[in-house]
Parts: sequence; structure tokens; C-alpha cells
Amino acid sequence: MPVLFPYSRSLCAFCVVTLGVFASPVGGWAQSTPVVMDDSYLTVPAVDELKTVDAMPEKEVVSPTSVGVAVDVGDGTFFDAGDLVPQGEMAGQGPVSVNPVTQPASKYVVVTMNHGANTKAAQVVSAERALALGRYDSALQMFDGLYAKNKKDVRVLMGRAVALQKLERFDEAMGMYEALSKVDSGNLEVKVNMLGLLGSRYPAIALRRLMGLHKNNQSHVGLTAQTAIVAAQTGDTAMALRYLGMAASMEPKNANHVFNMGIISDRAGQAKQAVSYYEKALEIDTIYGAGRTIPRASVYERLAQIR
Repeated sequence: MPVLFPYSRSLCAFCVVTLGVFASPVGGWAQSTPVVMDDSYLTVPAVDELKTVDAMPEKEVVSPTSVGVAVDVGDGTFFDAGDLVPQGEMAGQGPVSVNPVTQPASKYVVVTMNHGANTKAAQVVSAERALALGRYDSALQMFDGLYAKNKKDVRVLMGRAVALQKLERFDEAMGMYEALSKVDSGNLEVKVNMLGLLGSRYPAIALRRLMGLHKNNQSHVGLTAQTAIVAAQTGDTAMALRYLGMAASMEPKNANHVFNMGIISDRAGQAKQAVSYYEKALEIDTIYGAGRTIPRASVYERLAQIR
């Protein structure tokens, strides 16, 4: 069961098409910003974008201070020796110890952290990083600890649900999504995730509900792509390609939508069309994704087989 976090600031798990090792025609589904299939993955927002209860308001965050401004410097401040660092032959004699009290450095920077290492916010960030790195067991362990003390925190509930989904613990993940929907009933991402998970077992039911949601949320790219993937699970290739095409038009710089179109076409036996989609996905990934958003080696291997 795939889980994915789109390029948004919310934790959202989508079942996505993952390519994996190409079998015949293709063995798996690919990562897509908003798609759901038999494998899951997620995209966690950048740490500096995370907004937490413990975080300091932006206007209160102290900007790094440098060069010649007198401020009170307490313990824990790191000093940059600047031009006191030895050069030339002196550099070979090893580092010079500088006492910040008797020998003030030429520059210093005062750094104020948004939250301490053991705060709830820091623990949530660590758990989300574990999810992003694919360490689902570790992530779940951390989220379990957080959940024991925070049973109504949306980020904790969503993270735990995603970790369970990634570990293919269907019933527990569904239960967590249901608990999350009670806490935040208007959260569209939660509904999309639940229906994507449901689609792995009952695609026809999930597709009907997704289409109902899509009528009132046609600009939601995650919902559009999720609908496409569940449509593919029902065997409706034409509908799946149509909805993925819509998602690709909404996110033209996201190679995963086009990549998934290639996989769906490939599985349907449409080799010529699949080649076109794979090549287009490689092009988009090269230009906008730094060659890292799709499994390029697997794509080239598959292209060598079907061209």
C-alpha cells in the first residue's frame, strides 16, 4: 500500500504507482506526488517549513548576528575565529585554541533554536524524517510514543497512520485514519488517504467515493491523481490516463504523473504510448527534478525491452 506526501505542507499519504524492478509488463507502481496503488511513500515537508505548537513565531526568531555588534552572549554560543585562523605554514602546526573571553573572535554568530531536542515538536520532526527516509519501523515506534501522550494531535495521528500504511498494516492504518477524521473532519487529505487505502482492497467502492469528492474539489491535484490510480486498479485504463493527464497539467513539473501514465499504458499492453510517456517523464525529471524524482535506471531498462 503506497503512501505519499505531495509537495504541500501537510502530511498526506497517497498510494502510488511504483515501478520497482520491471517485471512483465512492469512490476510495481511509481512514486507520484498524489497517487495510490500497492506501494506507499510520502513526501515530508522541509524541516524549516514545519509549523508546530512548540515553534517560535517567525517574527520572534532571532536572525544570525555577525560582525562587530555588541550583544549579550551566553553559554553555548559558537565563535568563528575568522582572520585569527592560521594561514600558510602556520596552518600546518595544528589548530589554535581561542578563548572567547580573553581573545574575542573577529566574528560570532548567535543561534536561537525554535525548539529543544526533547520537545514534542522536535520528536515529531524526527519521526517525519524517519518516514521520509523509509525507516517505517523506527518512525512508527516514535509516533507510538507521541500518540500515547497526544491522541488528538493531527500531525501525530497522520504520521502514525502513514507509518502503519507503509508497513501494510491495513486495519490499524484504517482505524487511525478514522480517528483522525473525527479530530479533523474537514481534512480532505485524510479522506483521500482513507479512500486510497480502501482502494487497495475494494477499488470499485473507493473509486465511487473519490469521484464524489472530486466533483467538489476538482483543483485538488492529490485527489485527482488518487482517483486515477484507483481507476487503474478497477481496470479502467482510459479513465486512469485521463485523470493523470489532468494531474500532470496541474503539476507540469512533476515527472511522477507522466511516469505513472507510462506504467499504466505499459500494463495495458500499449507499448508505443508507454515509451512516449516514459521518455517524457525522463525529460521532465531531468529539467525539474535534478534526475532524482523517478527511478531512471529502471525506466531505461524497461525502455530497452519495449522499444
